Amino acid sequence: MQIRTGLRSISLLISVGLCVWAVGCRPKNAPEPVRPLDDAPLASFQEELLDLAFDAASAMPLDPHIKNRSRAQEIIVAACFELEQPQRALRYIEQIDNWRRGTGYADLAFFHAQRGYTEPVQGYSDLAAGIAGQTEDWRRDRIKMKIARVHAYTGQSETAARFQQDIAASEQGGVARVEAMVCPDDAFDEKMAALEALVSQNQFDGTKNALGAYAELFNRFYVDSKRRAIVEERLKASWDSMPIFMRIDVLKELAGSALAHADQAKALELVNEAKAIMDSARWQPRFAIVLMAQLAQLFFRAGDEETARTQVQEALDLFDAKRDVIVNIYRAQMLRPIAEAYQVMGDTAAALDVYRRAVEAGVENPNSRPRADDLAATCCSMAVRAAKPDEELWQRLREIRDGLSDPW
Repeated sequence: MQIRTGLRSISLLISVGLCVWAVGCRPKNAPEPVRPLDDAPLASFQEELLDLAFDAASAMPLDPHIKNRSRAQEIIVAACFELEQPQRALRYIEQIDNWRRGTGYADLAFFHAQRGYTEPVQGYSDLAAGIAGQTEDWRRDRIKMKIARVHAYTGQSETAARFQQDIAASEQGGVARVEAMVCPDDAFDEKMAALEALVSQNQFDGTKNALGAYAELFNRFYVDSKRRAIVEERLKASWDSMPIFMRIDVLKELAGSALAHADQAKALELVNEAKAIMDSARWQPRFAIVLMAQLAQLFFRAGDEETARTQVQEALDLFDAKRDVIVNIYRAQMLRPIAEAYQVMGDTAAALDVYRRAVEAGVENPNSRPRADDLAATCCSMAVRAAKPDEELWQRLREIRDGLSDPW
């Protein structure tokens, strides 16, 4: 008991020190950021799921699990943005005890910029910049990239370029995407030429960044069928050197854009193409199952319900057939997309059945760190997909949270 109390005291001291460090990163004379937008209405069970997820992630001791803890907390912040919860996101961001607090502030600034609520943008960008100034290597670059994309989105190209200067090529994709997202009509040809030049360098990071920008242009100019076709053609001509899973990811994104524009026919064409690419390769079960479930969601949304239901059932059957050869820390990760697919299809009963399996798979490992990770991720998934747990499942979720303890 004394040892455990001592460890908690050490963790508390580390936490306090890191919080002081983060607060100390605020630029001198910088004003307090303006209050964020109000949270959108949210069902009480979704709020409780988000809080439970964050509580589980925050239960991980800072020493030695600050990386896992902060990464899990950041994922929950992202879920808040997806659910239009900036106030809740800010509360969570301020409890992150490492450099990811900086990316959280930058993401919060971008959230407001996208909605035209400019008052808080500079304040949260400044907070992110202060943390970037106390951070090194790729972590600093990640924060700076997210700040740069805020300025790129708001038309402050010189400021964006300043933050983008000297960051690694692997971190520049976010800015390239935003530049494509806000590309003016009369700059289309210029942007396409710049992306072709980037691809011609035949470098992995550059081509990856170009593919992301092409995907944004596809959405940006979707209603212009001629330009959209040009983007799709150039994109597919650029990806020969890229891994198959990246091509599938791009096709899933394009299908999502088609669905956002109520074009089910185009979405179905793209999902079928993604499935054909998937079927052309051999996959380890842990990757195949996730892809099958993700494609099932897109098939359903694109109007092919029969293929969707076949895909999700095949994914579940494959999991059951290969379960014993799958490392236990991956099992819940594979079940969640299947549950999400059922929920997208409107079959909440089947979704909750699979979520229950994911919850139990998440506690098969005897250590609390992976248990906390999986509990947080499963609660997040249910919140975002609006899958309301029944009383038995609620009890189990809380029981697992209360049981998180040594060994971590």
